[in-house]
Order: sequence, then C-alpha cells, then structure tokens
Amino acid sequence: MNEYDDNEKQEVAKEEEEEEEENDEKDLSSVHQDETNDQTFKQLNNEETKLQNDLANELKYNLKIPITDEPPNIGPTPYKVAIVGMNELGSATAFLLICRQIVTDVVIIDRNTKRLAAEYADLSTCTTFVSGVNVQASNQLGSCEGARVVILCDVSDDDDDEGQKTSSTTQSSSQNEKILSNFKTISRAISIYASDCVMIVGLQPFEVMTQLCATNSMLPSYRIIAPGTMIDSAHFKLLIGEKLEISPASITGIMIGGHGHNNLPLWNSITVGGIHLLSENSSIGKSYDKENWNQLHINVNQRQEEIIKTKGTEVWSISMASSELVECILRNKREIHTVTVNIKGYYDVKDDLFISIPAIISQNGVSHLITTNFSNHNNENEFSKIIENIQMIIKEKLKNI
Repeated sequence: MNEYDDNEKQEVAKEEEEEEEENDEKDLSSVHQDETNDQTFKQLNNEETKLQNDLANELKYNLKIPITDEPPNIGPTPYKVAIVGMNELGSATAFLLICRQIVTDVVIIDRNTKRLAAEYADLSTCTTFVSGVNVQASNQLGSCEGARVVILCDVSDDDDDEGQKTSSTTQSSSQNEKILSNFKTISRAISIYASDCVMIVGLQPFEVMTQLCATNSMLPSYRIIAPGTMIDSAHFKLLIGEKLEISPASITGIMIGGHGHNNLPLWNSITVGGIHLLSENSSIGKSYDKENWNQLHINVNQRQEEIIKTKGTEVWSISMASSELVECILRNKREIHTVTVNIKGYYDVKDDLFISIPAIISQNGVSHLITTNFSNHNNENEFSKIIENIQMIIKEKLKNI
C-alpha cells in the first residue's frame, strides 16, 4: 500500500514537472514569436520606406516628374524665348506666346523679384490649359542664353514703378534718359549672353530704341527689329474694313515710316479681295478725293493717341505684333511685315537709320527689305520728310547718351 502510494506520487510529480517544462517552452516560444513579430514589423517598415524612396527617385529621375522646387536646367532649345521686363507689355506678350503655343520655353526676366514671382505664379498656371509650354522665371540676364528670340519690354530699375509704362509722352526728360541708359546697358548684356538671338524691341519710340540697340549691342542690324508701323498698318486695315463693311482679314494695306505721326499710308497697297482700290477710284488719297480716304490716316493717329493717353502704351497691339514676329522667326515663315529695320543704303540714307518698311522675316530676323517705288503715287516727298524728321528725333533723344 505504501509502495503504491510512493509510485503514484512519483508519477504525479513527473507529470507536474513535464507540464511545467511544457509551459516554460510555450513562454519561451511566445517570447521568440514576439521578437520575430517585432523584427518582421521593422523589416516591413524598412521595406515600405525603401519602396517610397525608390518611387520618389523613379518619379524624379526616370519619369521626369518634378517633385521639388529646384528649377530644371532648360539649356539651349530651338523654341526658347526670353522676355525682359515684366510690366504690362511683358506680361501680355508672355501670355500670348503661351496661348498661341508657338514656343516650348518662355523665360521671364525682371529685377523686381516680387513682381517676377507674382507674374510667374500667374503665367505658369496658364500652362495647365495648354500643352508643351514651360515657363521659367529669373532675375538674371544670363538666363537669356540659348534663346532664339529675346523681347525687350521694360528696362526700369526694380524700384521704379514708372517703368510699368513705356510711353515717352508720360515721362520726364530725366526719366527718359534713365531708361535709355538702362536700355543701352541691358541690350549690350543680352547680345553677349544670347549672341545668336533675334532681338525684338517692344519699348517706344521704336526708331530711337532700335537705333540705340544697334549702336551698342553686338548683334548685326538684321537681327534687331521692332513692331513699328506693323501696328499702324493694323489700325489702317481695321478702319478700311469698317468703311467698306468688310472683314480686315480680306484687306491688305500698309503704312511705312515711323510709328505714330510720322507714318505714311501707301494707298496703292490697298487691296480688297485681290482688287486694288486705286483701280476703282484713282483719286484715293488725293486732296480732291470725294470719298475722303485721307480721313482714315488722321483716324489711325487719333486712335493711337487716345490709347496712349488713356493706357500709357498700346499693350495688346505691341504684344500681338511681337508674338506674330516670334512665330515668323521660330517657324521660318518668311512673311512680309512692316517692321522697324535698318534702311542704310536705301532711300538715299547713307548712315544707320531704323524706320518701318516692308521686310521678309525669317529665322535669322530680316532676310530682305521690300522697297517702294514712289513713281506711281505722290508719296516720295512726304517719305523724305519723314526720314528727316526721324533722324532729328533720334539725334535729339540720344544726344546725352
């Protein structure tokens, strides 16, 4: 009986010991499992972080989606245009280039960093509505490097609010001299940074500014142009269309000379649907013209005066003309426009003189000048007087520069 009890106690003790060992193994296994879970969790976190980093690198370097504020390096591109001066004219010009989608890269440049930042934020948003146009901002003229076309819209100092308007009629003599001095320096610098560009001068007076640019920059004169009487001709066609109740798109007609009161209408250039008006009415433009076509010339100048008086400058006309010239250059369209060009060697002009006459605009700027034979109409004396007037204006404006 005692032996049986002893055996039973030993078996119970053995079972308890085995059960205790089993519990210890379970506890140990649980600890190992927890450690394994922790390691797995850390490994998953590391893998997820690595995946995110890999995805960021993939997006940034392989899929070319910019995810930082670092501006990409554009470099030389065949459709890069730089606009210097983000006043109203510069902003309108940039906007039209974006809307017309004739460029791939628009670089806006201004020394006023606050104005530049605001214009960049506004214009870059516009690119979401079009495709293939990139806007970059800079306060350094060196960003012009590689540009096919550089458009000069404003050369005022960064703290000069008067630079917003470029009309010489609203500025004092000292302000004009300051603008001319800045223009001289900036146009010279641009010709160094963008030595292969075509420069479009958007500042008025066009004849004075292009002359100053040609004198001080390192660009050949055939790569320096301004809209000039391209704008006067547009007014002219519009008024002809209103008089005849015909769309201006069906009308040709040009004005040459200087932008503004020194312009001259070429009456024999007017065609409507291919028909020359002079063939229908030979008295057009004469003092005895019963239809009073000469009034159109007066109205053109009055329209321009009113715009300048109210707005300070013809912002949209100049910017539209400039964007049209940019398209001619970038696409080598070889279209004829009445632009401000150097007419040295023509019309008995022996020295450099920038004035508006018809010219073929190609990828290098002006490729040919289209001279006018005045023998068929009595404008020769008038044009000679205009040339003399513009020469005097340029001499007077630039005498202290």
